Amino acid sequence: MASFAEVRQAIQEKVETVSGFILIQLPPNYFRRVQNTIAHKGFTIDISTSNDSGERIRGAAAIYISSTARVIFAYRLRPKDIITDYDNCLDVEQNVIKAVLGSYSGIQAGIQVRYNRSTRDVPDSMEYMIVTLEFTVLHTI
Repeated sequence: MASFAEVRQAIQEKVETVSGFILIQLPPNYFRRVQNTIAHKGFTIDISTSNDSGERIRGAAAIYISSTARVIFAYRLRPKDIITDYDNCLDVEQNVIKAVLGSYSGIQAGIQVRYNRSTRDVPDSMEYMIVTLEFTVLHTI
């Protein structure tokens, strides 16, 4: 069994294994909205939705849940190396996906994670690329 908070914390531990990643100490919805929340490789994790997964085991007290987890991070784009940094960010994104998809047996048993998609955004300032990774997390509560 894994609560929503335990799912978020387990994913956080995985992302923190990628070199240089630092959790931003604000609610996920404030990422990019509040001044000074963006830092190179600063990240947040949002458990944005949760639904009944439809799976049942007869007599089990557990409720099977399918939650959507989003890992959102910023990657600095240097003015004279924007294309190089863009490519570097794509490589880092791949490393984060691999980390999040790794085994959770040593962190929180009973969590299964599947990758859904990535979205990338470069604000008008071109200072950062903001990457949002979306995962489906299957767990019980």
